[in-house]
Amino acid sequence: MASSSASVDEVEHAWGGFQIAEEEEQGVFFNAEPSVVEVDDARWCLVGKTVGDRAVDFESLRNVLAALWRPVKGMYVKELETNRYLFQFFHEIDISRVLEGTPWTFNRAPLILERLKEGDNPRMMPLNTMEIWVQVYNLRAGFMSDRVLKACGDFIGKFVSSCPKNYTGIWREYLRVRVCLNIEKPLKRRMKIFYTKVDFFWVEFKYERVPTFCFICGIVGHSEKFCHQFFDAPEETLSKPYGLFMKAPDRRPNKQIGAKWLRDSMARPLVGPDAGAPSHIAA
Repeated sequence: MASSSASVDEVEHAWGGFQIAEEEEQGVFFNAEPSVVEVDDARWCLVGKTVGDRAVDFESLRNVLAALWRPVKGMYVKELETNRYLFQFFHEIDISRVLEGTPWTFNRAPLILERLKEGDNPRMMPLNTMEIWVQVYNLRAGFMSDRVLKACGDFIGKFVSSCPKNYTGIWREYLRVRVCLNIEKPLKRRMKIFYTKVDFFWVEFKYERVPTFCFICGIVGHSEKFCHQFFDAPEETLSKPYGLFMKAPDRRPNKQIGAKWLRDSMARPLVGPDAGAPSHIAA
């Protein structure tokens, strides 16, 4: 009986090997066809994902982003998988405004967006780049040019454009450059500019509206409390070469929501023939 059982095992093993070899050697040939995207018009589509381990509530995301973006022609949002979405717009102006406004965040998590191109599979796109404005400080006279800014942009990531207002005004503390970042790589803090073979000066970078990034490793998407290096070494031995000094101050005036309705005192405004009379106190 034992020999019979061994014989059966040997046959099953050989048959299993034959099946595996068949899988390895055989296949079916097809000519490539255009990818099928579940939208009416793929010209105005973005694929996006939120960076982080936390699952996002889809209904909340679509409503909040619709309120932020306010597309005049509307938009359709489809959840492709956890934290990955397809956004369809219906006019070039609407999709351009969203792209020009990057970077975006949702619940403090970076929202990475990329325009869908013909032939792209929205579920397979890597989504690891983000466009952002960077302020370049400490440029010396003679080096404030688009040629230098392009080199700075390519050093930070990939140069996209420079701000058309860079050279207006009498004196500017910094110049702005639009950059496409790879969020899987650390942010750049500064760059050397050589003006002889040995002499150089530093320019420093500040990122506008930059999402959460790690002060230990410099990568966007997590804070130092969730950095792998934080768990691999004692906290007192860790250095933090990155920090808040890399965040650019808000360029927009900080206006309070209710400012236009608020008064600085309780006095009623004087109008009409009594304008010269003493003011009254509101009840």
